[in-house]
Amino acid sequence: MMETGQADIRQSDAILVPVDFTDVSEYAIDHAMALAKIFEYRIYLLHVISKRQKGTDKEKAAEERLIRTSSELIKEGKVRVTHMVRDGNVFKTINSMADKIRASFIVMGVHGRKGIQHLTRTYPYKVACRASVPVLVVKDKHDHVGFQNIVVPVDFSRRSIQKITQAIRFAKVFAARVRVFGFLSSENKAKIINKEALLKSVNDIFQEKDVPVTTDLVVDPGSAWPDALLTFANSVNADLIMIVAEWGGRIQDIFSSNHTERILDKSDIPILTIMPCAEDLESEATTSKRLLVTPFIDPFGLIVKPGNM
Repeated sequence: MMETGQADIRQSDAILVPVDFTDVSEYAIDHAMALAKIFEYRIYLLHVISKRQKGTDKEKAAEERLIRTSSELIKEGKVRVTHMVRDGNVFKTINSMADKIRASFIVMGVHGRKGIQHLTRTYPYKVACRASVPVLVVKDKHDHVGFQNIVVPVDFSRRSIQKITQAIRFAKVFAARVRVFGFLSSENKAKIINKEALLKSVNDIFQEKDVPVTTDLVVDPGSAWPDALLTFANSVNADLIMIVAEWGGRIQDIFSSNHTERILDKSDIPILTIMPCAEDLESEATTSKRLLVTPFIDPFGLIVKPGNM
């Protein structure tokens, strides 16, 4: 039974968990179980095999392992579990199955540059930037229920700040504190004053919405921003880093492929990528001379549409 939220926060009730029977996929299952118990979601376990393995003993063995795993989860956690074995390209199959079951999340376990067994190191990035639903990337078991300390990086563009401001509503259901992170590689005083003013405006918006928030500007000419972000997140004991992704597979401008992959690779803190929904991007494109805060595909139903704020 959901206890941490007050409103009906459900958009759909499916969590997709890619499983390859390694430790890191067990970590993903662990996180998915915690979320499923809170929100009464159904977990879908997906194992992907190659086309040449279809109809072989390997497919049969995978099916049997998934049946055992599903039974254990149902017995242990009293959650609903479905399992699937599909053949094809791994990350394309994951994303297509997420669309087919209308998943609220993909919860994915990875292990640094080594990646999931038989997958390349770009695997989490490929899934995250091409998925049409939020992707939670984890590297260890969860040590508490939900998230209490969420870091949200901004690139100071008007659009980024607007969208991230809405994205942090995700934190409300967990009664979490949000740490908005800004970064400058220049010590130019005028730039610092400007960015501090922007962060102050973001802070004010959060306070108006009763979201516990702090804003931090890190100025470090000697660091790349992904490294500065991870150093900051570790220093404040963050339990989630939230990245805003663009529709159509393009990560928000601040997140180049190298930067995004670097974060997913180096962070031991869970990473959540969030996608805006297509209809709202279309609405944004046709709206002129007025403030439009772009909503996201929102697994918890927390986002307030423009005009209802």
